[in-house]
Amino acid sequence: MARPGRFDWRNIAIDGVPPVLLLVVGLLDIATGLSQPTGTAPAVTAVIPTVIACAALTFRRKQPLVILIVIIAVIAIPPWVFPVALTYWGEFIPWLVAVYSCARHEPGLLRPLMALALAAATLASIAVRFPEMSDPGDVLYNGAFLVASWTLGLFARSWAVHRDNALRAEIESTQAAERASEQERARIARELHDVIAHTITVIVVQAGGGRVAAARDPGAAVTALAQIEELGRDSLGELRALLTVLRGDTDERGDPQPTLAGLVDLCERMRRLGLPVSLFVSERAESLPLGLQLTGYRVVQEGLTNVLKHSGTVDTAVRVGIAEPADRLLITVSSGPGTSPDTVPGAGRGLSGLRERVELMGGELTSHEDADGSFTLSAMLPLRGDPV
Repeated sequence: MARPGRFDWRNIAIDGVPPVLLLVVGLLDIATGLSQPTGTAPAVTAVIPTVIACAALTFRRKQPLVILIVIIAVIAIPPWVFPVALTYWGEFIPWLVAVYSCARHEPGLLRPLMALALAAATLASIAVRFPEMSDPGDVLYNGAFLVASWTLGLFARSWAVHRDNALRAEIESTQAAERASEQERARIARELHDVIAHTITVIVVQAGGGRVAAARDPGAAVTALAQIEELGRDSLGELRALLTVLRGDTDERGDPQPTLAGLVDLCERMRRLGLPVSLFVSERAESLPLGLQLTGYRVVQEGLTNVLKHSGTVDTAVRVGIAEPADRLLITVSSGPGTSPDTVPGAGRGLSGLRERVELMGGELTSHEDADGSFTLSAMLPLRGDPV
């Protein structure tokens, strides 16, 4: 695409160079007799028609049928009125180019067929006007050139359409791949956030509890360190799986992503931290698609992490079931009034990232805090339909 305010030299060259070359060759033909002119008039009488025909070709791509009519009028009409000679390079070749341009650039098939019909009528008119052109062999010879030019134009148009379609398909494929890559990077970023936020929160809580207990109960401190080690090992496995996908290592199989069945272990880890969690998971929920289960797991994980981070070790209930009329997965994480708010500082990006994840699955995420500090996080995910 040409820049604003600059000449499009490529299009100028395509439109202008061939007509100039044909004009030069046509004038040389007239001056030196490269070919035998048709008619009894001197060859110099073809100068004006040659100049007009070649100049008209400059606009052959913008108005091909109009230009063909102009060239035909310049070639076919004057010999009936004035003693004018017809030349090969200055008039017949521009005529062939005009026929080609109609077949190449005119849309549909009607106008190209009109161009072919006009060319045939013009050839018949010339054969009538000049007896030396009326020989059947000459008519077939010249007609074959006209039909060949027309056919070549149709072929060039078909090839251009095929090329443009292939280029468009390649661009769309590239854009689709880029969109998929961006979505995958966003998904991995959300996964990394969920894993790291949960892990760091639990480690901070465990480390704090271990530090307090170290002086009076070394055994409790050792237990806390063991739990930190176990959590770190599990989280490292998840991070390794995500980074494997991020690197694109197709020859390595990462660890399986968490599902709703993993909520039992998740809640057990939270209980060991002192967070009293009750869990109910519908049997039907555990048979849902893996992508839906992963999202559900992350909702519960983020909800429990927020409870531990902002409310402390308060009574918490997790419910995962099928909402009536049995077409949505309903997940709720409810906690009692907080006992130690802002235990671990946060940037507030967890819920916004979780909301984006749920919305990508076509669901809805809501959160509500009561006056007494109780907090409820709810997610509604459709069981059917494609993610948006």
